[in-house]
Formats: sequence, structure tokens, C-alpha cells
Amino acid sequence: MLCFMALTLAGWLTLAGASVQGQSPPGNTAGNRLTVPQLAAQLSDADVETRLRAALTLRKLGPAAAPAAAELVKALRDEDPRVAEQAMWTLAFIGSPGLAAVPTLTAMVRDVDEPNRVTAAAVLGLLKPSQAEPVAALIEATRSSDAELRRAAALALGALGASALSGVTPLVRLTTDQSRDVRQAAVTALGRLGGYAAPALPALRALTTGDDPDLRPLAAAAVQRIESDLARPVRTEPTPPATTPPSAPADGPPPVQAANGSQADVPQTRSRPAASRMEPSRTAPSRTEPSEPSAGTGNRTGVVLLSQDKPRYTREAAMRNVTGVVVVRVEFRADGRIGNVELVSGLGSGLDEEAMRAARSIRFTPAQENGQPVTTTMDIRYRFVNQ
Repeated sequence: MLCFMALTLAGWLTLAGASVQGQSPPGNTAGNRLTVPQLAAQLSDADVETRLRAALTLRKLGPAAAPAAAELVKALRDEDPRVAEQAMWTLAFIGSPGLAAVPTLTAMVRDVDEPNRVTAAAVLGLLKPSQAEPVAALIEATRSSDAELRRAAALALGALGASALSGVTPLVRLTTDQSRDVRQAAVTALGRLGGYAAPALPALRALTTGDDPDLRPLAAAAVQRIESDLARPVRTEPTPPATTPPSAPADGPPPVQAANGSQADVPQTRSRPAASRMEPSRTAPSRTEPSEPSAGTGNRTGVVLLSQDKPRYTREAAMRNVTGVVVVRVEFRADGRIGNVELVSGLGSGLDEEAMRAARSIRFTPAQENGQPVTTTMDIRYRFVNQ
């Protein structure tokens, strides 16, 4: 597992570092520190060197550059590709405001004349969008004649979790790519997808004993990660009857550890038929109001959650020390797919988007009524703690 994680990190660092070799952080000849709004305004300056210095400074600021997101998105189309590239990397690390760049980045990945196609693909992977169009653009990029673009697209798909399910087959194809770097990136990406890459297991197992000595350990690590995910079920049970107070029970299921050490818990909640009326929760973020039971439901079993992506505690939330619970309402369809996902109560700072992304990634066994799968809706709680 460490092998493919190390390769992924090295891939992102290589892509990020290539754009700034030979460049040093800009100084301020006036001796005064410019504010973020001032730097944002300089991104539209007529002088290209001024724009470049502003873009480099904003990149150095990292998440603190978030107020400049709108101007950074405009800078993606700067006539100087150096300015556009620095804007991309800044947008990748400013939290949820950076998601505003996804449509432009998607178009850039598809533009064969775009000098920053590789960087655009890499940044899409860092932003982790859940929309279908960016995924489709990355899948198209896996067929490019440019090996570096294929590699970047593979790594990006591996970062998207459940959103990249349609990318598993293209990634398997890339495991036999003529480029060694692309092959390694594809295997690494499949490992990062975990249980979502289950269809790739036969191909990955074959690679563990194949002729490519570089792929054997990576494939073995990927197989281990996928099998580990598939063997680790997460279950929920219905709540007690509606006479129970609406607050979540203290002895609910163990929390899911989020990627940065924060916690997200899936409380015990009652499922209900999709035909029943859905009303916005009127409870505080730390509480989930049980659904009213439907008449004549007969012999019924609840949804069983099998796995899901771990929500991340964002940098923006860490800077503001935001903690609490995000509640999302999730439709679990009878056909085994996630339907509508809507925010019931949130915290902002990118945590709402992380909770909804995790909810959309859920794999589950549908609820059943009288032995038949039925569509149900549940409120899922994700608890975020700054550790």
C-alpha cells in the first residue's frame, strides 16, 4: 500500500514542481505586503510580469488566497500560460472556492491546443469534483497520444472515489500502456479507488505475477487495498420507535475516521419509503429527527451500508477551527444506486461538500419490504472534529 501511495504523492509533486523550477517567490519592491484583494486585482494588470508575480504570491499564500478565487478562475485563460498555471495550482489548494474552476479546467483538458492540459488534469484530481463532465474529460484524456496527459488523467481518476466508477475500465486498459510511467500511474490509481475498483481485481492479480517487475509490487498493494475495503462492512440499524427522543443515540455505530484525523459518524436512523413526503429538518446540526413510519409497510428491513469514501476535514475548516455535524438527506434507490443527496444542515468551510461527496460514494444493500428491494431515504450525519 505504501508503494502506490508514495508513487501518487511523487506524481503530484512532480507535476506541481515542474511549473516553478527556476522561479523564486516574488518580492515587494515597496517593502509593503500586498493584500489578497490587491493581488487579485493585479491578475488583470496589462503587464504580464505583474500578473505573474501576483499569481506566484497567491500560490504561496495557499488557502489564504481563497478570496481571490473568482479572479484566479479568470486567470486560467490568461494569454501567458505561466500565469494560468500558477492560478491552477493556487485554486487546487484553497478549499471549496477552488471548485468554481472545475468547468474551465474540464474544458482545458479537452482542448488539444491548451498548453496546460496536463496541469488541468492534475488539478481536477486534487479538487475531486463529483460532476460527470470532469470525469468524462479525464477518461477521454486517457486515450491521448500524450503520455504525460494519460498519466495525469490516470492519477486524477484515482483520486475521485465513487465518482470515477466509469473510469475503472479505462484505468485497466492503461495498465498495459506502452509508457512505464502511465502503467504505474494506472495501477496506483486503481489501488487508491479501493473497493470501487473491484472489477479490476482479475487484471491486477494477473499483474502481481506478470512480466513487469515494476508493476508487481504496485499491483499487489492495489489488490490488498481493494480486498481490504471490500472486507470491511459498515452497517446501520433502524432507530427505536418514534417515541424515542429525536437526538442521536450515544451508543451508535463507531465513527468513520476521516482522512485527516477528523471523524465522520453514520448514526442510527430510520429509513422511509421514497413515496413519503420529504421535509427539511428543523433540528440543530447535532440532531437528526427520525422519519415517521409509513402505514402498511409490512415486513421491512433497513438499508445496509457496505462502504463509503472518508470525508476530509478541509484546510479552510482547520484555519477557522470549525467543528460539528453536517446532516445530508440521501435517497437509497431500490436498484442499489444513490439517488438525490441534499444538505439538511451544514457547517460551511468546504465540510458540506465533503459530507455530500462521501454520501454519494456510499455502496449499500437496499432496504427490503416483503422480500422486495424498495427505495428509501435516510438522514446521514457526518461529525467533523479538528484534531
